[in-house]
Amino acid sequence: MRPTITLTLALATPLLLASGSACKRIRDVNPGRQTPDEIRQLKAEAAALSPMVRVEGGCFKMGTDNPPPPPPGMEDDDDKLCVLGPEKNVECYGVYEDEMPAHEVCVDPFEIDVHEVTFEAYQKCAETLICKPSDLASDEIFWGPNRPAVGVDWPAAKAFCEFIGRRLPTEAEWEFAARGTDGRTYPWGEEQPECGQIAMRLGSEKDACDRYGTKNVGLYPFDKSPYGLLDMGGNVREWTADYYHPGYYFTLRNVKTHNPTGPTEALRVVVNTMGEGPDAEVIALAEPQRVVRGGTWLYAEPITAFRTTNRRGVDEVPRTNGELISLGFRCARSISSP
Repeated sequence: MRPTITLTLALATPLLLASGSACKRIRDVNPGRQTPDEIRQLKAEAAALSPMVRVEGGCFKMGTDNPPPPPPGMEDDDDKLCVLGPEKNVECYGVYEDEMPAHEVCVDPFEIDVHEVTFEAYQKCAETLICKPSDLASDEIFWGPNRPAVGVDWPAAKAFCEFIGRRLPTEAEWEFAARGTDGRTYPWGEEQPECGQIAMRLGSEKDACDRYGTKNVGLYPFDKSPYGLLDMGGNVREWTADYYHPGYYFTLRNVKTHNPTGPTEALRVVVNTMGEGPDAEVIALAEPQRVVRGGTWLYAEPITAFRTTNRRGVDEVPRTNGELISLGFRCARSISSP
């Protein structure tokens, strides 16, 4: 059963990162004991490791009116995502229905990281203890200075972006940067990806495209958006700033929005429910969730996971690393008007 989602306001907390062979280990750098000048230097180094590209503002159709059919085995009502609605009634949405309907959105110019934040960059923040070390940094399956920093929850990702004077992108900014204005299906266009083109594991365990684990950022130039951003299709999914609600797009059906930032507060996702509507019995509610975007190395099937409109919600602070092994982030920055 696909887990249900909740939106609830939550305070940001610091984040996670890594140690490893190519960078200084936390225990070797007197963590948290830097002088103000040393912290400024670490911030500058982390920012330099996360190059940005300017994305000119514009308007586009966000979401889709024609989502693909549910993946095999996920067609039943048991796979619907249910949330607690404003009237305390249970609202349920099928797989990919959270991408509907297409609606017009305009965004101002902004800057966004070319690739996902790497462990090497994240380590700069971890040395100050502003960002907590990632539990996955010591795992060879995920660790590497040029591989995306995984094992990082939403508050931690937010903390890192603020550490270098940036922020997490809104969901609208993320989709615009991945898709542009031509409504493309994948960041690179309409062609379905094949083995060796993006960071994914297409096929069975025996004949999968690649080994289990993340890849160096930018390793697959095929996976490039119209603005030159890398790995927006594969490698790792990415945190955005917005709260998640599967029915949010329906509130924007006939509205042209400017710089949307998602629901104003977190909704509660129903983990287990008996029925739908006002008489439904709610068994348990999940934690507040944020929107994550993009595909991941962990996905083999379906290919639909790599689409520019694919979205889902993940708990701000997942209880286990199961969600975080394939989840990273990149930062953005607003551009001041001249």
